[in-house]
Amino acid sequence: MILRRLVEFTEGLPDIPPPGYQPALITKRIRLNADGSFRDVISLTGEKRGKREGLTLQVPREQPQRTVGVVPRLIADNANYVLGKVREKDKPAQVIARHESYVSLVEECAEATKNLAVRAIATWLRSDGPSQLREDPDMAEDEDISFTVADLDPTTLPDVREFWAAKMATEAQAVCLVTGKFGPVVDRMPVPIKGIPDGQISGTALVSVNNDAGTSFGLKAALNSPISAYAAETICNGLNYLLASDRHSLRVGKSVYVFWTREAEAFSWDILKDPKPEDVSELLKSVNKGREARPADAKDFFVLSLSANASRIVVRDHYELTLNEVKSKLATWFRKLSLVQPDGGEPRPVGLYRLAVSMFREAKDMPAHVPTALLRCALTGAPLPDYILGLAVKRNLAMQGPYGEFNKKRYLSVERLSLIKAILEQKGGIPLTALNTEHPDAAYHCGRLLALLEQIQRAALGDINATVVDRFYGAACASPGTVLGNLVNDAQSHLAKMRKGSGDGWAQNRLGEILSAIGDQFPRTLSLQRQGLFALGFYHQKAHDRAAAAENKAAKLAAQGELL
Repeated sequence: MILRRLVEFTEGLPDIPPPGYQPALITKRIRLNADGSFRDVISLTGEKRGKREGLTLQVPREQPQRTVGVVPRLIADNANYVLGKVREKDKPAQVIARHESYVSLVEECAEATKNLAVRAIATWLRSDGPSQLREDPDMAEDEDISFTVADLDPTTLPDVREFWAAKMATEAQAVCLVTGKFGPVVDRMPVPIKGIPDGQISGTALVSVNNDAGTSFGLKAALNSPISAYAAETICNGLNYLLASDRHSLRVGKSVYVFWTREAEAFSWDILKDPKPEDVSELLKSVNKGREARPADAKDFFVLSLSANASRIVVRDHYELTLNEVKSKLATWFRKLSLVQPDGGEPRPVGLYRLAVSMFREAKDMPAHVPTALLRCALTGAPLPDYILGLAVKRNLAMQGPYGEFNKKRYLSVERLSLIKAILEQKGGIPLTALNTEHPDAAYHCGRLLALLEQIQRAALGDINATVVDRFYGAACASPGTVLGNLVNDAQSHLAKMRKGSGDGWAQNRLGEILSAIGDQFPRTLSLQRQGLFALGFYHQKAHDRAAAAENKAAKLAAQGELL
């Protein structure tokens, strides 16, 4: 089970919070003497979050999570609870109730533990100490406050931690689905998960049932999926650690992916985030060398795909794989997507986000299942689903060509075309990395023809507002038989104009070659798959022509240099 693997990973992490504790930004520290008398208040520094500055410390968290109820934290809490400081939005009665509940909790801990440091804090609270700081102009209403007594932080003491862990215990008991052990289970996940796209700012619940339709055998909330307090807290801590790490998390649109391995430095998401040619080249070489020896191919690579639905996390996919398997599948993935660059240069690897967003007008339009499907194909070697081809072709039609747009400038979308190429190759097996003048399908050459007709138009007329591609790409791609014949006829006037300048030889020859490859007649209509071929033929011809133009220019410059 993937949650069991997550528990194992988290148990090996350094600085995991003790039971019932969570990291929090503490901005002020009240320092007391051993007898509970006031010493001073110091501001903590070192970290900034927005306008607030403080220091992140492991401190007791509240259980259950605060919403509208009165739920104090032990010793370290905000100025509203610790001092009874009124905020603009508060009602006085609410503030009194919060402060009293906080003081009562500290006194309960002092009585249960007999700890002198906690007793000193309780003494200061009952001796009207908070009123001396409540109106202090240096004490803002959003301060988070902790204490030291004789320079000792009581929240770090073992007996205080044991008291708080016991306080967090629940009465419900069942067999934990993660550990398989019988014992206390949580009715709510103890720690909210932060960093889920479109999730709650305060955090999103991993397991939560709050309506009758979701209950089973009368079990509500997290009791519907019984998880022990230890496992629940460990899972939440592990997920928060992974989501906070750029190395372990990858956000794409409305989804986020986290991975971990048994060996800490065995893998990096960078190969999917922003793959560098040298890294992909090294990956391909390592795979070609053969498999690394690993005992019994134990699963050592784990992935979770997460998104949010209101206040709950949606687990969209999960994988337990071997690292060897992942590296092999990724090598295959980059080979499948290999496509000549728009300038005719060598193929370059493309990141997952750029691939996914290339099929939509903007990132907010991208549904969560699309990048999830791409990740699954990359990691497991599964074939790309047909709907990806549909999305890519649809976007081509919307853009009047296989183009993307950035800062109001159009560019050939190598990302979208890489996906089209990968899907077509997995269906037919004909290599489509670069221009193939011998391709057997007329649809491919119809795309080449449209690219050539635009080139002829520009050669004859120069820069114009709307080219034949801008006006006719959609119609030519879907129904070439109704459009391309007329466009070829219209191009004759451009060729005549070019002949006057003795510059149509290349165009006439190229036109004849492509028409010959198409055959006796243009296809009347094209299926979705053949529309993808049309787009690739168009792109390949463009890339080939740009490379040829750059080569000719370089040759001319070299010749001029020799003459000089």
